[in-house]
Amino acid sequence: MFQKKLSQLKSQDRFRSLILPMGIDLTSNDYLGMSNHPQLKKFAIDALEKGLDIGAAGSRLLRGHTNAHKSLEYFANQHFKSEKTLYFSSGFQANYAIFTTLPERKDIILYDALIHASVRDGLLASNAKGFKFPHNDLNALESLLKHHGNNARTIWIAVESIYSMDGDYAPLSDIYDLCKKFDAYLIIDEAHATGIFGNNGKGLAWDLIKKDGYDRIITLHTCGKAIGVAGGLICASKNTIDYMINTARPFIYSTAPLPLQAILVEKSLEILSSPDGDKRRKKLFSICKEAKSLLGGNGTHILPIILGEDKKALRISTKLQNQGFDIRAIRPPTVPEGSSRLRLSLSSNLDLKILRNFVSYFNSIKNN
Repeated sequence: MFQKKLSQLKSQDRFRSLILPMGIDLTSNDYLGMSNHPQLKKFAIDALEKGLDIGAAGSRLLRGHTNAHKSLEYFANQHFKSEKTLYFSSGFQANYAIFTTLPERKDIILYDALIHASVRDGLLASNAKGFKFPHNDLNALESLLKHHGNNARTIWIAVESIYSMDGDYAPLSDIYDLCKKFDAYLIIDEAHATGIFGNNGKGLAWDLIKKDGYDRIITLHTCGKAIGVAGGLICASKNTIDYMINTARPFIYSTAPLPLQAILVEKSLEILSSPDGDKRRKKLFSICKEAKSLLGGNGTHILPIILGEDKKALRISTKLQNQGFDIRAIRPPTVPEGSSRLRLSLSSNLDLKILRNFVSYFNSIKNN
C-alpha cells in the first residue's frame, strides 16, 4: 500500500530504519550517563524484590495512581520549587497534554520556529491559534505580541530552553520580560537542560522561578535524557495542575507510567542533587569546552555538524559508524531543508581522547 511513498523516501535519501546501538555513544541523550547508573539498577532490583507491581494497571484516576507516583510528584515539588507537579509517561505526551488542554478558543500561542514536534502536534489539535516567530528573534516575537495582544483572551509563548538539534539557548530572561509586559504566559520545555543547568540541574528557567515562582511560567522536565529514565514532569501552579488532572485527555485516558519508572526518576533526581551529580556535570562541561575548541559551536552538550546534503550526511555517518563512532544523520523534516547534519551528543561518560580521535577522523573524511 505504501510502496510508492517508501520508494520516494529512499530516492530522496530520507528513508529511516531502526538500528541497534553500536560502538561509542555519540548520539543518545544520556548526557550524564545516568541510564546505566549502578545505584539506579540497585534501586530497581530492591523495589521489585520487595513486591512492587510491574504495571500500574489503569489510569491515574482509576487506581493507577500509586505511592511511587505520589512520592515522585511530592519530591519534584520540593526539587523544582513548584506548587504542584504532574508526571506523564513521556515528554512528548506531557507537551501534547499542555497544548491540547490549557490554551482555549480565542487564545493565541506564539512559538519558536524550532520548537519540538510534540508541541507542533499539540498545536494542531489545540482550539487556540498558533503563530510562529523566527528562531530566538525577540523583535519578531514582540511584533506578534503587539499585533495579536488586544484580540486574544490569553497569550501563551512556547520555547525550549536549549534546542534539541542546534544546541543553542533561548534568551529566557528577555522572553520572560516580554511576557510580563504583555501579560502572557511562558511555557518552557527544559528537556535538554534538566539535570545539567541551574542549581543541581533544575534547568535554565531556575533563576526566573526562584524570583517569581510559577504564576506566569510552566516548565516541562523530560526524564529520559540527562535524568536517564523516562517520562515527563510538568511543573506549574496548583490551579494549572489541578485543571490538567480534570481535563487533559492524554492524562485521563492513558495508563499510568510504570511505578518503577517513577521510583527511578525520583532516585535519579536525588543523585543529581548530590556530589555525584556535581561531578558528572563538571566532567560534561569540560568535554563541552574541548568540543567547542575542536569544532566550534555553542559550547553546549549538543553540537550540530551541518553538512547540508542528505546524501552527504548519510555517507559520512556511515563511515564514522564503521570506525566505531555511533553518530547518526539528522535529515528533514527533523531539521530544516538544506541543513542535514550529524548531531554530536556529548556525555560525561565520553573520554577526551575518544572525542579527539572522532574529530580527527571526521576531518579526514568530511570533504570526501
